Amino acid sequence: MAIITCRVQYLEDSDPFVCTNFPEPRRPPPYDLDENTALIEQIAGVHKLLEAPLKLEECALQMAPNGNYLDLDLSLGEQKDDVEQLYDDVGRGKKPILILRTQLSVRVHSILGKKPLLLFHPSVPLESKNIS
Repeated sequence: MAIITCRVQYLEDSDPFVCTNFPEPRRPPPYDLDENTALIEQIAGVHKLLEAPLKLEECALQMAPNGNYLDLDLSLGEQKDDVEQLYDDVGRGKKPILILRTQLSVRVHSILGKKPLLLFHPSVPLESKNIS
């Protein structure tokens, strides 16, 4: 069993219209991932360690700083070609950062489900606005 030690953070991004969030905690704690176990079986441990306010069933893991999402149905070993940077960092003695966040599809549905922001009141014709 090969263990890969990463540092982990979460990003409270359940509201896609809030752009002021930063990954927490500021000093990411280490977390050992089994290279040969599917990430879906390990993500609950990351969620628990971070005490993340996210819904576990809506979570994804994203590599920092390149932003690639990990496939939770696969182990790290099974997606080694896709996460080459992570393995390069480990090989150089670094502990890569993984960010626990809301799945992209959940955020998109959240955006599509929101009412659009109206810049003008719909009952007032655009021509009557004095726009310079």
